[in-house]
Amino acid sequence: LKDSNIKWRLYKNNTLLSSGNFSPSFDVMENNRMVLTNTQQDLTTTASTYVFLMWISESCTGDIANCTNSDNQFKYVGKSFSFNIKLETATKTKKELTRKTSAASTITTLYNNATKTTVTNNSITYQYDTTHSLMKDTAGDIRYYGASPNNYIYFNCSNYSNQSSSTCETWRIIGVFDGKIKLIRNESIGEYSWDNKNVSTGAENDYGKNDWTDARLMKLLNPGYESETAGGSLYYNAKSGNCYSGQSNATKACNFTSTGIKNATTRNLISDTIYYLGGHNSFSVYPNQIYEKERGTTVYSGRPTEWTGKIALAYPSDYGYAADLGKCSQNLNNYNNSTCTSNNWMKAIVAPNYGWLLTPRSGIASNVWYVYSSGGVYYNSYVYNAYGVAPVLFLNSDANVKSGTGTSSDPYQISV
Repeated sequence: LKDSNIKWRLYKNNTLLSSGNFSPSFDVMENNRMVLTNTQQDLTTTASTYVFLMWISESCTGDIANCTNSDNQFKYVGKSFSFNIKLETATKTKKELTRKTSAASTITTLYNNATKTTVTNNSITYQYDTTHSLMKDTAGDIRYYGASPNNYIYFNCSNYSNQSSSTCETWRIIGVFDGKIKLIRNESIGEYSWDNKNVSTGAENDYGKNDWTDARLMKLLNPGYESETAGGSLYYNAKSGNCYSGQSNATKACNFTSTGIKNATTRNLISDTIYYLGGHNSFSVYPNQIYEKERGTTVYSGRPTEWTGKIALAYPSDYGYAADLGKCSQNLNNYNNSTCTSNNWMKAIVAPNYGWLLTPRSGIASNVWYVYSSGGVYYNSYVYNAYGVAPVLFLNSDANVKSGTGTSSDPYQISV
């Protein structure tokens, strides 16, 4: 059953636990098992009612004559489906149960319970938790900032039952956004083109196209593009092949068998999330200003303003807010100031050399924002260039932390 028109929802006591669809990219667990939710709760003597709904979405309008063969929901009329739903429990001690708290609430509680210090940047006053290197931005998002915050977390593990530096990658927590934590890989996966199409392959010119919804880097990082001749879903599926790098459809060999997403368990932890694609035409901006532009509607002619998917890149605002704004009072293009670079934990990740960001330049079809090797943020690089790629993603809101303190020697561990 592989069709995005077949949708489902799981409720517990009339509260939505999870939802999704059966798209071709949906991960099926070992032995043909699919996890609807892995929410862990303490057992009580109170009865709970679970309801599982599955339906066919209305993918076309009007009568059946207006539907195409590919999206015709009427093809399921008269069909039957058979499956089993299991509720599995495991006996845990009270200590284990109480230690498994939401990853987002863990960070939020640290910030909310801390004493705050006011920091002013671009005439805006921020509330800083200097104990945990956490701050709240103008939208209410909680973010890690400064030179070396304790925001380390094990992710993309080969063995989640025995998490260590040998079985997991180390990622970093950017912050908490809409009840979910946002992660960035602690190292680049290599240098690739953001997009390098030319006129013959769909771009307005021979310098690439700054549309993330069709970008070749997006297709490298995300599922559903396995049929692409190069790059398609190689990182997401931990495979090797050829990736786009250089002008006019150029490619080079790439291998993600050890650095890509390792297994279905990890893929099921990644949330489908709306990423905003608003652009801007000036790099003389502060973090709060570019944050608003990212969520705006100013784009190059015909470009979309948002995209829903699993893996993307950091925003310019992510990079900007990662600096200690009490020490780095510059706008983004002046983040090459040594004080800014030495007090921004994201600099070494995104741009040990040059590093891509997600936001397009709104005035030109083939430019996007990036971080220069010196730490400054600019918008005028052609997307065919091969720059560093540090994947960014959101964990599902029900992802729990079972242990760890977030230090580099004791990263947070996710309960699965």
